[in-house]
Amino acid sequence: MPDTEANVAEFGRDSAGGYETAFPQARVVAISECASHAIVAADVAGCWAGEQTLAFSLYRRLTEEMLLTADRGFYSFPAWNEARHSGAHLLWRVQAGLRPYWLRDLADGSWLAVITKPAGLRQSQKDRLRAAARQGRDLDPEHAVIVRVVDYTVPDRKGEHIRLITSILDPAEVTAEELARCYHDRWEAETGIDQLKTHLRGPGRILRSRTPEPAYQEIWAYLLTHWALCTLICTAATTAGLDPDRIKFLGTVRIVRRSVTDRAAFPPEPPDASWTRALHQVAHRRNVNPRRRHRSYPRAVKRSRRSSYRERRPSDKGIRYAGPPTVALLPTPSATQRGP
Repeated sequence: MPDTEANVAEFGRDSAGGYETAFPQARVVAISECASHAIVAADVAGCWAGEQTLAFSLYRRLTEEMLLTADRGFYSFPAWNEARHSGAHLLWRVQAGLRPYWLRDLADGSWLAVITKPAGLRQSQKDRLRAAARQGRDLDPEHAVIVRVVDYTVPDRKGEHIRLITSILDPAEVTAEELARCYHDRWEAETGIDQLKTHLRGPGRILRSRTPEPAYQEIWAYLLTHWALCTLICTAATTAGLDPDRIKFLGTVRIVRRSVTDRAAFPPEPPDASWTRALHQVAHRRNVNPRRRHRSYPRAVKRSRRSSYRERRPSDKGIRYAGPPTVALLPTPSATQRGP
């Protein structure tokens, strides 16, 4: 946003990497649907606010019908409990170094484990909680929770070890392989962010507001506009029997913009007729992409000056394959690998 004293005081400049950015920046943390990319909940603050802190305000907006997936940067014991209080099921990636206490193996290759509160409990208290979990007694969720662990690798990504924990404990409800494939859909959130920041706002474009209050309004206006466009895409795709992923977002933006200019140039039409025409244009074959190819690419960046990821190498090549990503479940932990 514009470099003004008011914006700097409210939002601050990002100082990651040892130097400050040229412009003040706002941070947005959001929950979005994987299929439609629609942002259903969001919170906005200055760049001084951490993602985990902002996410706490979103967990209470979850509902029992939701399955929330999250990257490993969002996991903590308090965050897990806060999200579970909403009644939604969770499927979160955790650091491979996290060692939950093993309880028993399950038939689908996953295993049940208990995670105790990392701070504020003596070792004797943790031992009593683990013994209670082994005996099947109820646990106080403020001190310990039972989770289901799925360890797997994706050979297309050079055997990267991925560890998921979920609140869905019954393998009959969903298998470990299905959970692993489901987690890969979390990357659809990146597509939604690209739609919002690149195609809707414009690449590298600075917001117009020179004071904080209009800046907040402008950010929420972009979020609401993106939600409305995703709603239009999802409705049109459902009506035409298509996957919402196949509808072109940029093409839909142009259709909506043209409808505004057409309304000014031609006599107004009934709202129902205008909505029906928009659905037809959005789902028209010229605005529909071919079926998505399954592909993967090494996680890398062009420059690593401010990123923890490695720099892109000339040998990095994208991988395309006919079906969904292959998943190889890892064996359940041995006695030496189980949590202390």
